[in-house]
Amino acid sequence: MNLHRAKLQQTSLIETDIGTALWRLSWPAMIGMLFQSLSGITDVFFLGRVQSPDAQAAIGIFGVLMGYLASYNSIIGNGSISVIAQFYGSNRLEESGRAAVQTLSLKLFGSLLFCIPVIFVLKPLLILFGATGGALESGIVYGRILCVAIPFMNTGYSFNTALRAAGDAVTPMYLMLITLLINLICNTCFILGVYPFPRMGIAGVALATLISQVCLFIMGLFVYTRPSSKIRIRLQDFFHPDFRLMGKIFHIGLPTGLQGLIGSFAGSIIMRMIAAYGMSVVAAYTIATKVASFASMPVSGLSFATSAIVGQNVGAQKGHRAMETTKMAAKIAVVITSVFFLAYTLFPHFFLHWFSHELIIQNQSIPILIIFSFLQIISALISILGAPLLGTGYLKVGFYLSLFVTWIIHIPSLWLLGRVAGLTGIWISFVITNLINLYFIYDIFKKKKWLQAII
Repeated sequence: MNLHRAKLQQTSLIETDIGTALWRLSWPAMIGMLFQSLSGITDVFFLGRVQSPDAQAAIGIFGVLMGYLASYNSIIGNGSISVIAQFYGSNRLEESGRAAVQTLSLKLFGSLLFCIPVIFVLKPLLILFGATGGALESGIVYGRILCVAIPFMNTGYSFNTALRAAGDAVTPMYLMLITLLINLICNTCFILGVYPFPRMGIAGVALATLISQVCLFIMGLFVYTRPSSKIRIRLQDFFHPDFRLMGKIFHIGLPTGLQGLIGSFAGSIIMRMIAAYGMSVVAAYTIATKVASFASMPVSGLSFATSAIVGQNVGAQKGHRAMETTKMAAKIAVVITSVFFLAYTLFPHFFLHWFSHELIIQNQSIPILIIFSFLQIISALISILGAPLLGTGYLKVGFYLSLFVTWIIHIPSLWLLGRVAGLTGIWISFVITNLINLYFIYDIFKKKKWLQAII
């Protein structure tokens, strides 16, 4: 690797104008996350044209289980962002490469250990989350293939996030674009039955995801082993684990993994309550939240950029730049999500029509879409104000906050308002919970203790 070039790239995030650094790292990250979001949305889109709402409901219910499986991904992924960004920001380039190797090893082999057993107990788990009838059968078909895809999916996330943590957001953008195109081509062939492929329905959706994620894994290995890569790895290092570095990554990321488990358990309760109103409501919820989440993808890219810039600047002992970066990113995030909220509120049928031609599903989806697109504004602020915690590894406080908000605020309000106002009460509980969460995360950001969390 050209060390002079690497040093110039590394110092740019800690020396150039904050707006310039944020824009240069954010825009490709935003587009990359949009591509990633489209990969998930296309599944619901295609199924809305060839199958009943049961298939869409199956994706939503399996998504609850995905939340549990993603907790391990969060532990390793978030821990690695903090470590890689700070190593890179303090010009410890070789150590950032070693951290990337340990991250990829933990993601691939650890995810296999979690996902393979799930294949054999998938049916009772889906029943537990509220799946019935056709949604249950579709969920089993979809879930068994996805369990094989998830290890590659988790590793693919780290191929992207590690490069962003080092300040390269363009390469991940291209990786996500190619992955999206592969997914679209496979979905078209497998779901619509383009010759010589038969119509596979929901199995085709899952198979398309598996193929695209395996391709991402292969492309990622190619990118990381190139001499010109900002973070370069050697394949032989996979067979020489650094348990000290693995332990550091795991220790830093553990709070977010536990936080994810808490959120997944809450999600199980929520899905169970929604499923009591029927699979058509579950389908409407799945469609509306998928459409609303489209607004979160640019913000996710912005948040990744913010955490990388914050991590590098804290590593370089430039805390004032970390503060200014976060404030600027928060303003941008509010503008982006407000535009989406306005569009969804004014033209809900236009967006929902792409995912379901059934009028009853569309009508059930409209209030959910409006509420959850409003929540994207609040969630955007939470995400950006929480980015410094990720960039510096100051993650325990986020875990404690999640514990409090979920079990003291969300679950009790969900139960109480659900009993009083039915589905409307359930949606209102989301608004209350997110507003309280925003208040506390802002307070944590203002106190600046995360500036002292140096690896």
